[in-house]
Amino acid sequence: MNYIVVSRGDSLSKSVEINIENELNKLNFKKIDLNNISSLNKNNIDYVFSIGGDGTFLRSVQKFYEFNPLFITINTGNFGYLCKYKKEDYLKIFADLKKRNINYKEVSLLKCEIYKENIKKDEYYAVNEFRLHSSNGSTLKFDISIDDTFFETLKGDGCLIASSIGSSGIAKSLKGALIDNEIELLEFIENAPISNNGYTSLSSPFVLSKEKVFKFSLFSSSHFNIYFDSEMVEINEFNDKDFIKIYLSNKKIRLLENDEKNYIARTSSMFIR
Repeated sequence: MNYIVVSRGDSLSKSVEINIENELNKLNFKKIDLNNISSLNKNNIDYVFSIGGDGTFLRSVQKFYEFNPLFITINTGNFGYLCKYKKEDYLKIFADLKKRNINYKEVSLLKCEIYKENIKKDEYYAVNEFRLHSSNGSTLKFDISIDDTFFETLKGDGCLIASSIGSSGIAKSLKGALIDNEIELLEFIENAPISNNGYTSLSSPFVLSKEKVFKFSLFSSSHFNIYFDSEMVEINEFNDKDFIKIYLSNKKIRLLENDEKNYIARTSSMFIR
């Protein structure tokens, strides 16, 4: 079995990484040299150990989701809502991996497609959300369609499309609903929309079925940013024939589940005091 470790790099994470590697050596697992990652094919990575917090996990997904590994998340930070194991529980990981039927969760990734002159030029994947945002602080105006039906013209800082897992991140900070991770859906949230006598938008989070497809077009500015998980894409040229699609894709990642962690109890401990 081959594995990769993605660590936050602080002293605590490094110490957990050493402990993890010692245990993996006993099992004759082979650590992959990240310097040679370009030479690997999509079947060469069995496990990715993410040691840190939610940000570390999201970065590890961006780097390695195409290899279809089993992601194993260990929290060495203060929050780590997406992490399945605490730093002191790392030995349980190996007991779980030795089970005949490994318990893992499949998570569908969001997909963003950028079209120029009706031709798809770029595509990106995300666990949590995609966020369209003004790049210079000015109001950004654009049209939003859902399943090819016009929905609204939004004027504001931008908007966010989140998955159910992403509902605990920036979506929650924007007053979105916290959604059970077992439900696959999309959540649309406007970011600081203008509201006055001449213009009013939805001004409410909007939860939709997982099959819906969002289309964004007719941007008032040719310069804006797309943020997703730990990444950012800068859009510098966008005209009236260009558009963006965001939807829940068929591409999935696998997360090792910790049978001893109760989702409701974890949510309560993370967000309520």
